[in-house]
Amino acid sequence: MPKNISIENVERKVFVSYFSDGMWDIYGGLILSGFGLSILTGQMILLIVFIAIAMVPVLIRKPIVAGRLGNVTFSIKREKKTMKYKTAAWIAGSLVLVSGALFSALYSSSSLPAWLDTMFENSFLLLIGAMLASIACIAGYATAVRRFYAYAVVVFLAFGLAAVLRPQDMEGIPVTAAGGLILLTGIVILIRFLRNNPNIDQGADR
Repeated sequence: MPKNISIENVERKVFVSYFSDGMWDIYGGLILSGFGLSILTGQMILLIVFIAIAMVPVLIRKPIVAGRLGNVTFSIKREKKTMKYKTAAWIAGSLVLVSGALFSALYSSSSLPAWLDTMFENSFLLLIGAMLASIACIAGYATAVRRFYAYAVVVFLAFGLAAVLRPQDMEGIPVTAAGGLILLTGIVILIRFLRNNPNIDQGADR
């Protein structure tokens, strides 16, 4: 191995490659699309349905990725670094729950105190957008996948535009469009991943 290539750099590249399948992109895109469509239609059930659908790529991701990239045992140093990924996942999950609670509160604002109702009226979209953008940033930090930072910008801008369009009842359009863009990106990445990484067993038979 050349001297200028360290084991740590190799491990980092392998670790990043385990997030090159697009599954998490599809997961985030589906949930964001669910947010947007729920805003457009006023039907909270759509968000629940999309969250349920989004769990499918999460559940099938591990066997698909392992079947094509194999299982890798990282060094103790790298394993310690992956702890930040697990911690970030818990933080991101908590933010999703908080965002969902805020989103639900919007549609039951008639039961809220007047001051809280006014706060939601003026800033709830920006608040939810900031939380979801934070989740994307946390994912980018934990996985070292830079496109997640781009998603954070897209998400925040979408909710910012939604706040501007809210008086015209069009706030769901930019959120749905952002979700669709991330979803489409994930599908393209997944197709490329499957094409470039055939199943290990199939490759062995050739």
